[in-house]
Amino acid sequence: MAAETTLPQWLWRSRQVVPKPVALPSQPAEPSAHFFVDFPCVVRYEGAWWLFYTVADGQHQRIVAAVSDDLHTWQHPKVVLDKGAKDQFDAAGVAAAWVLRHNDLDEPLPKLRRGMFWLAYRGHAADSVTSAIGLAFSSDWNRWQRFDGNPILTVHGGEPWEQAGLQDPCLLERDHLFWLFYVGRNDRAAVGLALSTDFLVWSRDLENPLLRSETDLIGRPFCVRYQRRWWILVGDGEGLRAASSDDLRHWRWLDEPPLTFEGLTRIANPYLFWYDGKLWLFFSAEQDGRRQIFCVAL
Repeated sequence: MAAETTLPQWLWRSRQVVPKPVALPSQPAEPSAHFFVDFPCVVRYEGAWWLFYTVADGQHQRIVAAVSDDLHTWQHPKVVLDKGAKDQFDAAGVAAAWVLRHNDLDEPLPKLRRGMFWLAYRGHAADSVTSAIGLAFSSDWNRWQRFDGNPILTVHGGEPWEQAGLQDPCLLERDHLFWLFYVGRNDRAAVGLALSTDFLVWSRDLENPLLRSETDLIGRPFCVRYQRRWWILVGDGEGLRAASSDDLRHWRWLDEPPLTFEGLTRIANPYLFWYDGKLWLFFSAEQDGRRQIFCVAL
């Protein structure tokens, strides 16, 4: 990517490209009439691409992963994380996987911490309408298990703007701290931040909420570093909006209108990286009444 080109300029060029539905392989469970896929998260591990995403079969949501050599043909889906036991906070299903990764746009690589790979997700308890955030970890990339400290962040101790539930995490590590961006909801959704040194104790940032919108935010925020700045890309009900920051705490919406694509609605959950001379944008959207994952590369 040319050094003089800003990330928003590259993103808005993608309007010229027709998004392609990601051709996902057969799912681990037989889909029902309510089947949909959502929340793409793409990382490169040991020479292969892994697409973590959420599937819903009409009963509950689960997190699965598919593998590709070229970012076009995806194979071998498997369940990464399914709903928890009856007494767990995620007994009604899990969704919105985010793998802890390197922070730069051109490094879509998972990050080992304490000898483990880490995955943040959203869960629902069977007896609660509010959602919370948990972690899973793996030592070998294949077998994932729940963190003993789950849920790591709930509405308990939160502010009014997030009392209807915490959703859709984005987890970073910087300056020996774990930075957990999440979407809090009450009347309208907003982006908040919690920090931790050990995954066990999380402190909400005093600047919360970091980002609000006149329209409703939907889905997961995507946060990445490019050209010494931090960028957040998030859906706002109309398309994808971008904000920038120097310090991860103070954010400013860009003036550009939302990024939209003809024929697609409720565009959300972007995942962005630079690879092989191209900017790759994965996202979810509705087309003809069905929620799918799409990709644009330019």
